[in-house]
Amino acid sequence: MSNEAEIVNRLRNELADFSKRAFSRGLVGGTGGNVSVRIPGTDQVLITPTGVSLGDVEPEINLLVKLDGTIIENPPGQRPSKETSFHLAVYQLRPDAGAIAHVHPPYATAYSNKGRSLPLVTVSSRSVLKDVPCIECAVPGSTELCDFVEGGIRRHPDVRAMLMKEHGILTLGPDLKTAYYLADLVEDTAKIAFIAANIPNDDGGRS
Repeated sequence: MSNEAEIVNRLRNELADFSKRAFSRGLVGGTGGNVSVRIPGTDQVLITPTGVSLGDVEPEINLLVKLDGTIIENPPGQRPSKETSFHLAVYQLRPDAGAIAHVHPPYATAYSNKGRSLPLVTVSSRSVLKDVPCIECAVPGSTELCDFVEGGIRRHPDVRAMLMKEHGILTLGPDLKTAYYLADLVEDTAKIAFIAANIPNDDGGRS
């Protein structure tokens, strides 16, 4: 097996592993969400298939696509995530992005409905995330949603996470582990923000 083939095989396994972790952690339910990873030094990306729960992702069903959208490897019966387009757009705009996680964690998604940035109520969230802006709502898989994601990246060129209004979140990092941990931190921050907002002040009002 060539070195490149070994790398692709390793990343297939990592993609399946972190997809399952996201599902087990409650960051996504049903067949929602999608995760991808860039093959280092190439214009190729591995991405999870559409219509498959992240909890059921296996290495052999992940698809290999080029940054221009050309499908290189298409396992029988599988199609790329319907949101492949915005993954590819992010990779093209952010050469530092090695992996992307798009999931639907409940607390962060609830905050996305407000249409504004996530409150960063902890020292760690402010230190790591800096800012978690919110992009507009559009139909999943649509050209409009891809445009909103691309616009969010252009407006916030150093962003590590974004809320997607009435939809979920997107995180990006140099590798799958980082993208996963960022998604987990966004949801943890949203939970803490919700709890803090509902703790009564000394005068009986809410924070």
